[in-house]
Amino acid sequence: MKISLDQVIEALEFTSDMSEYYYNPKTQEIFLSNIGDIEDLTQEELDDLFEISIRLPSKYEINEYQMMVDFIYNFKDDRIRNKLLASINGRGAFRRFKNLCTNLDIIDDWYKYRDTCYKEIALKWCKEHDITFD
Repeated sequence: MKISLDQVIEALEFTSDMSEYYYNPKTQEIFLSNIGDIEDLTQEELDDLFEISIRLPSKYEINEYQMMVDFIYNFKDDRIRNKLLASINGRGAFRRFKNLCTNLDIIDDWYKYRDTCYKEIALKWCKEHDITFD
């Protein structure tokens, strides 16, 4: 089995409450959990497809909120760290956090950190399932 690591990362980034991704080792393709709504497959074909396929990590396993927390605790400057911590409380945390990162001119640092986290999750998933990647 071989897959593009970039494809795995892209699927992880688009994973949400409403969509999970799966990897079909026979075709070496990643597909959405709602493939039955898109493709003209019988229930038996869908059942067979999901039986052989491997689910990618869910939104909750990825946990982008925890990524933000870990990113924040990397800051030595208490003032910045405290502002960032305050931004992630309550509804709208992701938007406030990104806006504050932009205002503090650290948004590129956040995106690099987040990209690294997604890559680590993808690598771990591939290794756990003995999937080779390029």
